[in-house]
Amino acid sequence: MRVKKYIVDTMPEAMSLIRSELGSDAVILSTKSIKTGGFAGLFRKQKIEVVAAVEEPAASVSAVNLQASPPAAQAQPRPIPRAMAPDAYRKVADGMNNGEQAAAKEKQEDVKQENPSYRGPRSSVLSSIPVQEPHPEGADFSASTDQALLTEIQQLKQMMTSFAKRDAYEAMLPGNLNEARTRLVQQGVIDELWIKWIDAAQEQWSEQTEQSGFALVKEEIREFLVERIDAGIAQDTRIVYVAGPTGVGKTTTIAKLAAEQMFKYKRKVGFVTADTYRISAVEQLRTYAAILGVPLEVVQSPADTKRALERLADCDLIFMDTAGRNYRNEMLVSELNSLLLDEPNSEMMLVLSLTSKTEDMLVILDHFTKYGLSKVIFTKMDETDSLGSIINVLYRYPVTLSYIADGQNVPDDLMVPDAKTLSDCIMGSDENE
Repeated sequence: MRVKKYIVDTMPEAMSLIRSELGSDAVILSTKSIKTGGFAGLFRKQKIEVVAAVEEPAASVSAVNLQASPPAAQAQPRPIPRAMAPDAYRKVADGMNNGEQAAAKEKQEDVKQENPSYRGPRSSVLSSIPVQEPHPEGADFSASTDQALLTEIQQLKQMMTSFAKRDAYEAMLPGNLNEARTRLVQQGVIDELWIKWIDAAQEQWSEQTEQSGFALVKEEIREFLVERIDAGIAQDTRIVYVAGPTGVGKTTTIAKLAAEQMFKYKRKVGFVTADTYRISAVEQLRTYAAILGVPLEVVQSPADTKRALERLADCDLIFMDTAGRNYRNEMLVSELNSLLLDEPNSEMMLVLSLTSKTEDMLVILDHFTKYGLSKVIFTKMDETDSLGSIINVLYRYPVTLSYIADGQNVPDDLMVPDAKTLSDCIMGSDENE
């Protein structure tokens, strides 16, 4: 990484120097006010010190690392101590029926394999169980370690039960309900939810009705979505804070939202950006502001934000762009929240990409919902065939769906979702019904 310090009179001057010397991918690491020059502590001038950095090419960095670091010794798997395993597995076996006891005993025998190179049929499953350094016979083990092992085994049991349920459903479902089940699984809908929908559809299905399994499942999805879609931006909303992790298309989405509000609802729009983490992010929003004829304010602190909102007092609606960061880290979410003002008639929208994993989305949502998040926007619908993440997010957290972006064109590729259209997208066309 190349790091450089700049002493300037104004931030625009610093931005210009950084962009010309380090490029548009440069990152501002810190800014602070300093005093320079003068004589005997007098007549000193106020300046701004800005530290910026840019990543060096990956090839040169990796080459240095290879030379500097000796090859690490290959990690060898360590066996679970014999003194611990019988007692821990016995606790699980007590709660099982005779068949489960036999299975547990078989798993215990596999765990006792002490050959590091052993890779039997169950080794890939048992490798996920945490191992400990061998202890002398009779050594005491903490309750937390014992509980961790029990938790791992219980999770394994739940996973095996889930697989068994899938097989059972495949054998017993009438009509094309099994095809509908397969579609839900392929879309990535969590087991808990698709089982609920398939059970409900099966209760309504009969050979005498002309309604197919697909149609019944679609109706279940529509009923689920109706209460979880709050499309658009309320007329009394004045400030919309837009947040999201890196790479989800947040700034482009803001431009689409602004164009919709300007052209469809005739509202006067203003932009505020706190995304000064990357030089190119400010320039991107500045370009959109110029195209749309929208005023833009750049802020770096809550005081800056307050002054910017005062300067945009004549705007009907203000969109505030925030820094794209790794919001799996709750500390960064808290830091972002401290920058936002608790203004009346304001709301926060979280932008998520449908190309991300559901598990990652849920971690981010878990952090944001602690700070009053109520709405989500999904992007990159055109880049995936799996839409189950939408369902999973709306099921797990008390948030509503506002928009879906299905391309990069501004302002066209922005969809105001409705329950019927979204259920059709998830389950496919009517030819299956």
